[in-house]
Amino acid sequence: MAPTSKEYPLFFARDGARLFGMLHFPDTDSSKSAFILSHPFGEEKLWSHRVYVSLARALASRGSTVLRFDYMGAGDSSGMTSDTSMDTHLADLKAAFAALRTHVPEVNRVGIVGLRLGASFAALLAEAADTDPALSVLGGAPLVLWDPVVDGAAYFQELLRSNLSTQLAVYGKVIETREALQERIRAGGLVNVDGYEIGSALFESCARADLLEPGPRKHSGPVLVVQIASSEKTREREDLSALSSAYATGEFARTLEQPFWREIRRFYGRADNLQELALSWLEKCDERDA
Repeated sequence: MAPTSKEYPLFFARDGARLFGMLHFPDTDSSKSAFILSHPFGEEKLWSHRVYVSLARALASRGSTVLRFDYMGAGDSSGMTSDTSMDTHLADLKAAFAALRTHVPEVNRVGIVGLRLGASFAALLAEAADTDPALSVLGGAPLVLWDPVVDGAAYFQELLRSNLSTQLAVYGKVIETREALQERIRAGGLVNVDGYEIGSALFESCARADLLEPGPRKHSGPVLVVQIASSEKTREREDLSALSSAYATGEFARTLEQPFWREIRRFYGRADNLQELALSWLEKCDERDA
């Protein structure tokens, strides 16, 4: 179905889940490339939403078709976060490729831009691109990882600390310790973090995810791993540098931005430094492929 405008919404299915997306088309008659944007988890998605809209429009202006979508349990997609896991997120991302190919079948490479846990999902899915026919368009395509979560267990410990902060604000004291919250999750219960309920499937599967497990990465396309630093004095993150080195064509870069995926004073409608870095790098990738 031909779009009636340069941006239009759609729903697509994945094993009974109904996922919402927004397609961004370039002004040209055909796309020279395509990208899927993989959003972060929970409140981080909320605060980074406008940055993703700006990025999608910038990519479309350079001739790419872009699909922004909501994972199951997020945004306008069906389901609850309590029903999600690492596997459901990877299945959602894989389904996004099929949905995008339906609208731009002429594009033979589809890259991913991911932020935080969304970048982790992108990196993990890309490892299967060379062996899964359904992901053939991802093999050799650019992968842009913005401040990816490389230690899933540590990340979810941070989320539990947020629950403790909420307890202090509501009750004036901590009612359940972090250890108690973990036990509740492992026993099949749910823990609310900033309005998002985390169950054992998500907690346990993401806690086992380690992007720095031994061995080189399988993704054959160019990879940009970006550390987002709030100050020039911020130390270089060795884990992200090591991650970039694990790819045959990986590059590591740092750029200055405030942590816009959190609730901070400044409103981020666009992450100028981060966006410019990504677009410049993609231009260089295009030049090498020309």
